[in-house]
Amino acid sequence: MVYSNWKEQIRKRWGIEIFSNRHLQYKQILWVTRCSKTKNDFKRGIPRDLYGSAVNLFFYRAMEYYRLPYGVLSDKYGLHLEDEKLEYYDIHPSTLCEQDKIKLGELIGQKTKRRGFKTLVIYNNSPLMSYPYFEMLSNSKLNVFFTTRLPFIGKNEPI
Repeated sequence: MVYSNWKEQIRKRWGIEIFSNRHLQYKQILWVTRCSKTKNDFKRGIPRDLYGSAVNLFFYRAMEYYRLPYGVLSDKYGLHLEDEKLEYYDIHPSTLCEQDKIKLGELIGQKTKRRGFKTLVIYNNSPLMSYPYFEMLSNSKLNVFFTTRLPFIGKNEPI
C-alpha cells in the first residue's frame, strides 16, 4: 500500500494518531520513549540507569521537570516503568518476530492499565526508528499517540 506521508502510514497501518497539544486534555497519559542500544553498565536499574542515548536523556529530563509519569518501551519487558528496577538485557528489535511483538504489546497494555492509564504517548525523534514499537503498541489496546516533539516544552524551558 502506498501512503501519502509517514503520518498517514502510522495512522492507517497501526492505528496510532499524531499527538498535538489538544490531546493534553487526556488526564491520564503515560509518556514513553523507545529503549536504546546505548545502555549503561548497571546490572539492574530504573530506566534512567539502563538506557542512556541522547533521546532517552532528553526525555527523562523533560518528564522529571514536568513531573509526568513515564516509561521506556522495551524489547524484553514490553514496558519499563520509571520506578521499576529491572535486569539489564541486550535484545535488538530486529530480532523480534511477529509473535514477540504481539506478546510485548499485550504486556504494555496490561502494565499500563494496571497503573490506571488508558492513553499512551510515544516520543521519539524518528518515526522510522519507531516502527517496531508501533507494531507492539498496535496490540496494546490503548489509545496511542506519537510525537517527534515534546510539545509542552517551550524554547526557554530549563531542561
